[in-house]
Amino acid sequence: MSKLTQKVINLLIFSSISSSFWAIYRVVFNLFLRDLGYTNQFIGQITSFEMLGAAILGILIGILGDRIGKKKMIIISSLSFGILLLIRSTFPYKNILLVFGFLNGGFMTSRRLLLDSYLMDVTDSSTRGAAFGYNFAIFMASGVLGNFIGGFMGEYLGLRLTLYITGICYAISPILLKNLPESIKDKRVTLQKVLDFSQYNKEEKYILKYYFLRTAAISFGAGLFVNFGNIIYKDLFNMSPSLIGISLSIAQFGAAAGSALSSVLAKRFGPFKYTFILNGIVIPLIISLGFIRNPFIFIGFYALRFTFMNMTNPVETSSVLSALPKNRVTSIYSLRNAANFLTRSLAAFIFGIVSVLPSGYTYLFLISSVFYTAALIFMYKLFVPLRKNGILHQLYDNNS
Repeated sequence: MSKLTQKVINLLIFSSISSSFWAIYRVVFNLFLRDLGYTNQFIGQITSFEMLGAAILGILIGILGDRIGKKKMIIISSLSFGILLLIRSTFPYKNILLVFGFLNGGFMTSRRLLLDSYLMDVTDSSTRGAAFGYNFAIFMASGVLGNFIGGFMGEYLGLRLTLYITGICYAISPILLKNLPESIKDKRVTLQKVLDFSQYNKEEKYILKYYFLRTAAISFGAGLFVNFGNIIYKDLFNMSPSLIGISLSIAQFGAAAGSALSSVLAKRFGPFKYTFILNGIVIPLIISLGFIRNPFIFIGFYALRFTFMNMTNPVETSSVLSALPKNRVTSIYSLRNAANFLTRSLAAFIFGIVSVLPSGYTYLFLISSVFYTAALIFMYKLFVPLRKNGILHQLYDNNS
């Protein structure tokens, strides 16, 4: 990390702390709802509402981040997320869970949206690939710690108390940004400008088309099971919260290690080959998850799928965003988030229906594999202009 500026390092430190508390929330909250007697269908509805909030409010939060400053918006979002989590944990009634879940989704997604767009502001082509790789690795490594600690806290302190601690700590985590200067503001950004695609040239429109299509395909395929990993482990293998936390931590540890090395591997093998091959391997792994019922083999295959898929994310994200106008990155990322969470919202709703059927989890993984295959095709088309315009060579000194 010696090449990174102090601004980037400060952002990465905040990312590591906030990501840990976010991971604790993810591993504990659904188990908290199950412990209260809520069904998979209702938990799926809550997740669906969170995704809708992430899609709709994410665009507005992205605009506000440009207008009033990303640092200020991160502070507002973190406080709001923490307060909403405390309310949802104290009063876990259906209407409160659904309505506040919608609001929570918007604030929950904004941290990643604002952090990634801020990284674009403070890096150039010489450090961007490494910075995105480190950030995603920290996000995943913090998830390892969060899943591990969250599982044990939930089991030994109680699920509700764990959520209280998480909400408070997440709300005060932006104190780590006190020495970070505010981002450049642009009060001209409006919703109309965000949705205006006429200012992009032909190549940029092509890139955006396949970037959004790929995002939607992956998000739907992943949304059928990724957000419910803790529920799946409990239903299939009746694991305790601590064992579920360990199982999910194994997957995130692999992704963290892979993400940290993503820049090096992309330079060695070529960013396109690196991304395409690993994404291709993921498809048979997902199909296998539909039939494997040995817990140790299932955990291993789940970890490999998670690792291979996520360790390519920094390479693809940095390559795509570097090929687009820098002053539109936050807007583009907001729209990408909308495509991501709208499709995940639909997938979460379908999870609640299909998971209760006989062999429901087999159907979910098979359906998911179809969308991952479509995403692989879209990825191939997405990289065509990136290989031609020299972006890959600028970032990774390798155009293959």
